[in-house]
Amino acid sequence: MSNTDSKTASVVIHGFSKPSANIPSASGYCQKLETFLRAVGSPSYELADAVPFTAPKGKLPWATITTPGSSQVIPDSHYIVRHLIASGLSPDPDASLTPAERADSRAWQAWVEELVYPAVVSTRWLRPANYAIVKHELSAPAPVKPVIAWIIYRRIKTGLTGHGVARHSDEEVDVLLKEYVDALDARLSAAKSEFFHGGEEPTMVDIVTWSFLVNSLALQSNPEFNVLILGKPRLMRYVVALAKKWFPEYESIIKLGT
Repeated sequence: MSNTDSKTASVVIHGFSKPSANIPSASGYCQKLETFLRAVGSPSYELADAVPFTAPKGKLPWATITTPGSSQVIPDSHYIVRHLIASGLSPDPDASLTPAERADSRAWQAWVEELVYPAVVSTRWLRPANYAIVKHELSAPAPVKPVIAWIIYRRIKTGLTGHGVARHSDEEVDVLLKEYVDALDARLSAAKSEFFHGGEEPTMVDIVTWSFLVNSLALQSNPEFNVLILGKPRLMRYVVALAKKWFPEYESIIKLGT
């Protein structure tokens, strides 16, 4: 793929509706994809409201990638990013990493995407006090919010039960969240720069890690996880620094760390 193609290509991110462009997505995976495109700078992108029930894999986000002469639909944030890098439409943020560093990064990404985030989602939807809040946080017309919330609740409960995290007690889920926050805080505290690998620029693990942190901090329906993050000055410095770098319009996130 030529550099010209990367400049003329465009991506439509089909994700959950956002009530404002000045706040993170209510989906960590949608936020991850938008952060990637904002961080690497190409191709250009736009957001389009969608619902998971009509998505290619039954989940969001999915992307329509248009280049001169072609248009492709690709589901799943991981494979969208892989496609953009492999096709030369986006630069690889991990290009400077060694194979060992890439392996380390992938493990940390999997930790948050495959275990921690499902645990956070379980606290939002499966704890009665938090469920009462998440219903109101939905970006949907007020009259249909209860119905939409119930449909999403049923899908999430079934999915997380199959995943396994919904089989844990609240106390056990809280342990999973604390283990991650403590480990991430220790890792970042040992870094030689503001970023995960201690380099001059952030890499993919920073894109993923930061996206899921701000996704949670933007919502009131996961207070248990938020308390853990807010209690770590190093994590909050990381959150604020990357918000200023990638999404300066996220003023509510930046204010949390000042």
